[in-house]
Amino acid sequence: MRAFIENFPFSSNRPALAPVFPDYVEEVKLSADTSTLVPLPDGARFALFSFDGHVRVRLGTKTTSLSDPRTTSDGSGAEWNPAARRIPEFLPDGVTRPTHLCLRAPAATVGSVSFYA
Repeated sequence: MRAFIENFPFSSNRPALAPVFPDYVEEVKLSADTSTLVPLPDGARFALFSFDGHVRVRLGTKTTSLSDPRTTSDGSGAEWNPAARRIPEFLPDGVTRPTHLCLRAPAATVGSVSFYA
Protein backbone atom coordinates (compact mmCIF):
# COMPACT_ATOMS: atom_id res chain seq x y z
CA MET A 1 0.00 0.00 0.00
CA ARG A 2 1.34 3.43 -0.91
CA ALA A 3 2.24 5.92 1.79
CA PHE A 4 0.05 9.01 2.14
CA ILE A 5 2.91 11.09 3.51
CA GLU A 6 5.89 11.03 1.17
CA ASN A 7 9.54 11.90 1.68
CA PHE A 8 11.09 15.14 0.51
CA PRO A 9 10.74 16.68 -2.06
CA PHE A 10 7.15 15.45 -2.44
CA SER A 11 6.27 16.24 1.19
CA SER A 12 6.95 19.93 0.75
CA ASN A 13 5.37 22.77 -1.14
CA ARG A 14 2.74 22.07 -3.80
CA PRO A 15 3.18 18.28 -4.24
CA ALA A 16 2.09 17.82 -0.61
CA LEU A 17 -1.40 19.09 -1.51
CA ALA A 18 -2.12 16.14 -3.79
CA PRO A 19 -1.33 12.56 -2.74
CA VAL A 20 -0.31 10.02 -5.37
CA PHE A 21 -2.99 7.75 -6.80
CA PRO A 22 -3.73 4.95 -4.32
CA ASP A 23 -2.96 1.33 -5.03
CA TYR A 24 -5.70 0.07 -2.67
CA VAL A 25 -9.26 1.23 -3.39
CA GLU A 26 -12.58 -0.31 -2.31
CA GLU A 27 -15.54 0.54 -4.52
CA VAL A 28 -18.71 0.67 -2.43
CA LYS A 29 -22.35 0.48 -3.45
CA LEU A 30 -24.66 1.54 -0.61
CA SER A 31 -28.34 0.67 -0.46
CA ALA A 32 -30.64 3.25 1.09
CA ASP A 33 -30.75 3.21 4.91
CA THR A 34 -28.60 0.09 5.31
CA SER A 35 -25.38 -0.14 7.31
CA THR A 36 -22.45 -1.47 5.26
CA LEU A 37 -19.11 -2.57 6.68
CA VAL A 38 -15.84 -2.02 4.81
CA PRO A 39 -12.86 -3.90 6.29
CA LEU A 40 -9.71 -1.90 6.92
CA PRO A 41 -6.77 -3.35 4.99
CA ASP A 42 -3.64 -4.27 6.94
CA GLY A 43 -1.37 -1.27 7.35
CA ALA A 44 -4.01 1.34 6.47
CA ARG A 45 -3.39 4.66 8.23
CA PHE A 46 -5.49 7.00 6.08
CA ALA A 47 -8.85 6.71 4.31
CA LEU A 48 -10.10 9.08 1.59
CA PHE A 49 -13.80 9.07 0.71
CA SER A 50 -15.55 9.94 -2.55
CA PHE A 51 -19.30 9.31 -3.05
CA ASP A 52 -21.99 10.64 -5.36
CA GLY A 53 -24.39 11.22 -2.45
CA HIS A 54 -24.46 11.86 1.31
CA VAL A 55 -22.78 9.21 3.46
CA ARG A 56 -22.38 8.79 7.22
CA VAL A 57 -19.19 7.10 8.43
CA ARG A 58 -18.11 5.64 11.77
CA LEU A 59 -14.85 3.87 12.54
CA GLY A 60 -15.36 0.63 14.43
CA THR A 61 -15.30 -3.16 14.31
CA LYS A 62 -17.25 -5.90 12.54
CA THR A 63 -20.12 -5.35 15.01
CA THR A 64 -20.44 -1.59 14.43
CA SER A 65 -23.71 -0.41 12.90
CA LEU A 66 -25.42 2.89 12.22
CA SER A 67 -29.09 3.50 12.94
CA ASP A 68 -31.25 6.20 11.44
CA PRO A 69 -29.83 9.70 12.04
CA ARG A 70 -30.82 11.12 15.38
CA THR A 71 -29.98 14.04 17.59
CA THR A 72 -27.16 13.20 19.98
CA SER A 73 -25.80 15.03 23.00
CA ASP A 74 -23.09 12.57 24.06
CA GLY A 75 -20.71 12.58 21.08
CA SER A 76 -21.94 9.22 19.73
CA GLY A 77 -23.04 10.47 16.32
CA ALA A 78 -21.50 9.46 13.00
CA GLU A 79 -19.69 11.86 10.70
CA TRP A 80 -21.42 13.06 7.53
CA ASN A 81 -19.42 13.17 4.28
CA PRO A 82 -15.84 13.02 5.54
CA ALA A 83 -13.21 13.73 2.91
CA ALA A 84 -10.05 12.23 4.40
CA ARG A 85 -9.36 10.78 7.83
CA ARG A 86 -6.41 9.31 9.69
CA ILE A 87 -7.11 5.88 11.15
CA PRO A 88 -6.03 5.82 14.83
CA GLU A 89 -4.41 2.82 16.47
CA PHE A 90 -7.30 2.47 18.94
CA LEU A 91 -10.98 3.39 19.16
CA PRO A 92 -11.97 5.97 21.84
CA ASP A 93 -12.05 3.26 24.53
CA GLY A 94 -8.24 3.13 24.25
CA VAL A 95 -8.22 -0.68 23.99
CA THR A 96 -10.10 -1.81 20.89
CA ARG A 97 -8.31 -1.72 17.53
CA PRO A 98 -10.45 -0.53 14.61
CA THR A 99 -11.09 -3.18 11.97
CA HIS A 100 -13.91 -1.75 9.83
CA LEU A 101 -15.57 1.40 8.58
CA CYS A 102 -19.35 1.46 8.91
CA LEU A 103 -21.13 3.46 6.21
CA ARG A 104 -24.79 4.36 5.76
CA ALA A 105 -26.55 6.60 3.26
CA PRO A 106 -30.12 7.97 3.27
CA ALA A 107 -30.44 7.11 -0.43
CA ALA A 108 -28.68 4.60 -2.65
CA THR A 109 -25.23 5.87 -3.56
CA VAL A 110 -21.94 4.63 -4.97
CA GLY A 111 -18.40 5.69 -4.31
CA SER A 112 -14.98 4.63 -3.19
CA VAL A 113 -12.72 4.55 -0.18
CA SER A 114 -9.01 4.89 -0.94
CA PHE A 115 -6.58 3.60 1.65
CA TYR A 116 -3.01 4.71 2.28
CA ALA A 117 -0.28 3.53 4.66
